[in-house]
Amino acid sequence: MKDMAAKKFTLIGNRLEVDFVNTIYPRGVFCSWNDLVAFLEATGTIGRGEASRLRARGRREPEFCARAFGQAIMLRSVLREALAAIEARRPVPPHCAGAINTVLRSLEGYAQLMPAGKGWRLGFVARSLDPLQAMAPIAHSAAELFEKADTAPVRKCANPECVLYFYDTSRTGRRRWCSMAICGNRHKVAAFAQRRASR
Repeated sequence: MKDMAAKKFTLIGNRLEVDFVNTIYPRGVFCSWNDLVAFLEATGTIGRGEASRLRARGRREPEFCARAFGQAIMLRSVLREALAAIEARRPVPPHCAGAINTVLRSLEGYAQLMPAGKGWRLGFVARSLDPLQAMAPIAHSAAELFEKADTAPVRKCANPECVLYFYDTSRTGRRRWCSMAICGNRHKVAAFAQRRASR
């Protein structure tokens, strides 16, 4: 299931909150509570068991989970604004930190080692039933990014038509494209065609 979900999303951001912001692309992929659960599963944030539990919660309490998904969309919008500020080396607006803190306040639970393939991963087990907790790992990752915002290598794709961000982990720190497959190769092909046409 995780592999299928991963193909649905464009996971090129190198950080959870950046990939979450990038769920605006492609259109129509992130539209429901189940899509949020699929994203969390695709990124390895939750395991199959937790994903099943959250999907069942969506079936039992659709209005409650729909409201939580609405909050996820608002969080994504706020994080997008924060990434733009970080990329431009401006301070993160205080209301962005407020949105993160709202999600972090919903946490009530404990960390626990959980099976992950042939190994283990540290995961969070919620004690309460607040669906907002599903976004806690995203909020936690964003909070860590906010701490180092003045030096964080957050970039927007150099393609002016692209809406994707990434956290530049390249060796040189000069990555320009969201991915070579999406925009980098298109740019190279267009530049090659332009050079041939101008001969």
